[in-house]
Amino acid sequence: MPATRPGDQNAPDTASAPQVVPTTASAPQGVPTSVSGMPADRQPDPGLRYGSAPGRRAAILRRVSRDGYVSAADLVDELGVSPNTIRRDLQRLASDGLIRAVRGGATPADATALPFSDRSIQAADAKRAIAAAAVRHIEPGTTVALDSGTTTLEIAKLLPADADLTVVTHSLPAIAALAPRPDITLIGIGGQYSRDTRSFGGPENLAALEHLGVRTLFLAATALDEAGVYGATPYEAETKRRLISIARDTIVVSDARKFELSAPIRVCTWSAVTRLITDALPEGFTLPVRTTLAP
Repeated sequence: MPATRPGDQNAPDTASAPQVVPTTASAPQGVPTSVSGMPADRQPDPGLRYGSAPGRRAAILRRVSRDGYVSAADLVDELGVSPNTIRRDLQRLASDGLIRAVRGGATPADATALPFSDRSIQAADAKRAIAAAAVRHIEPGTTVALDSGTTTLEIAKLLPADADLTVVTHSLPAIAALAPRPDITLIGIGGQYSRDTRSFGGPENLAALEHLGVRTLFLAATALDEAGVYGATPYEAETKRRLISIARDTIVVSDARKFELSAPIRVCTWSAVTRLITDALPEGFTLPVRTTLAP
């Protein structure tokens, strides 16, 4: 039967209903009770109550630190609290400078400051699938540029053998992965080394790239949205723009988490991109660029 509220036309008349006086049963001797009279061992799990906010927020911080991004919906399911509670938790953590609240969830306060080794294990399966899809767009006998990043490192590992490729990159991990391969002509671009990205940048980097030309650039991203591709620092953004300027085709390779992140500098709009390769698109997203979804 549908529930009714006071004042509903069809609400039952309770005026003549017998009044039941509630009674409180005593807990067995020796069993601790709460102020409500319920045995303490039958109280709701305090981890699911808003009163235990400090412990719950600490759990949220651990999750964000471990995964780099957590959705509010996942937190609701995992912590067993309401969406409003999670929203308040995220707002409080963000106001304290401990996280960055983004659409649908949260990232670390400075998502771009995560160590390279930590970022490399996030969405690892998706990155490998994206890399496998990316190498199918490489033409034998051409020059390929690899941007710095954990997904482009996976592409470096999967470059086809005996394809007579020349590879241009400023990524130290990609250089290390490709240096032993006699079938690849490797052009390493130097400059000032960044430990955060494990790559080279700066004026020397830009000057070296200016005189090169590549057939296909695989471009990494710190964040993505409907407006384009974003980077974390001015040096990083300038290197990406210079790579785009020397490439005939620019293919953005990025897992779907990047649609939930934010970064301060827009590198380019989608008009500069030939193709996006990702593992999923946010619901309702339409991008003005050819998109390949990696299995």
